[in-house]
Amino acid sequence: MTKPEEASREPTPSYITMMLDATAQWIRWLEDYPGWKEWNRDRLNRALYDDDLLPDAGELVPRAFVFSEAVERQHTVVFQYICLHQTTIALKECEYYFRRFPFHGLPVTHSDHITNICEMYFGRFYEFRERLKKFLNVLAVAAPTHRIDPGKFIKLFDKEFEGELKARNSVHHHARFEDQAIDRIFLTSIVSTGRSGARWKAERQAAYRKVTQEWVARVRKRASKVDEFMEAAAQLTLMSCDFLAAPVPTECSSPDSR
Repeated sequence: MTKPEEASREPTPSYITMMLDATAQWIRWLEDYPGWKEWNRDRLNRALYDDDLLPDAGELVPRAFVFSEAVERQHTVVFQYICLHQTTIALKECEYYFRRFPFHGLPVTHSDHITNICEMYFGRFYEFRERLKKFLNVLAVAAPTHRIDPGKFIKLFDKEFEGELKARNSVHHHARFEDQAIDRIFLTSIVSTGRSGARWKAERQAAYRKVTQEWVARVRKRASKVDEFMEAAAQLTLMSCDFLAAPVPTECSSPDSR
């Protein structure tokens, strides 16, 4: 039987949650950085009110905000982590694309729809890998005393998601993704236009439901594995960077110096 004090105890937050809280705190601190608020206000005004959003001939690249060298390193770590987190969200969103077919009456077949989502799904793993590598590289620069080894981390990722990365590379360099279960949907859809169409339409619908359910389960399972890498990256960052724990950002340094 659970004791009352155990039932009321809050679960320990994950490193991902703590990292997101830390980045939010750092972004709030940034609001007081000299010139930052004004620069963002000007950028927002241009986006909302300028009729011509194309840059002037003499200003082909919008003016970038210049931080101090220390804060620039911190900003890069925070920004790259947010980009990495966005990829995990995009990966998990694939579940909802598999669960919906919004193209009734349009020239998009059920098999093509699933194929497109599968290719997008595999692409998310490559996207995460590249963003993870970039994040670890900037973290290594920001926290040089910790001797972070991005290559070792990436090798672990490549081993865990070898199948997804191979599928993505095959699609990108060779041919579209093929799967026997998707082929069944394609074939039953074709024969459903014949004399015994009603029967084959029911077959196609059943096959489609089965395939999408399997892919939804796969997205959830593999996304939970990606979360493990996010958890490790968050833990490594919080252990390496004092500026994400202190009220006022400081240089990245050893946790022992806190």
